Amino acid sequence: MLEGRIRSFELVADPVTGDDKLHWRGYSYYIDLSGGILADYEGEELEEVKTRIGEPYAVYVSCQSMDAARAFLRDVLPGIDGLLDTNHFEILRASEFLALVERSPDWDWRRQPSTDV
Repeated sequence: MLEGRIRSFELVADPVTGDDKLHWRGYSYYIDLSGGILADYEGEELEEVKTRIGEPYAVYVSCQSMDAARAFLRDVLPGIDGLLDTNHFEILRASEFLALVERSPDWDWRRQPSTDV
């Protein structure tokens, strides 16, 4: 479901690297749907994820700003029963993450933990 939703944005392959790129709503994104990002996780982190949701499927998204990240995640995550790693020491349920962004639209998860929102 998540991969299909992301692919519906009409990703294009970068002519140099072959990586998936997305130019959407004035923002640029690098997207990796291979699941390779899981290799960056420590064993105990993966075990935590498996305990919470079962075998993980991972997507890596990189973009140039918090506004770009918020726009993309608000469009992609609704209805997804999964986890979001903020890459800043928190792994949140997708629904919890969306509720936090709705409650505090300017929340910067890089600088403020969800417990402070």
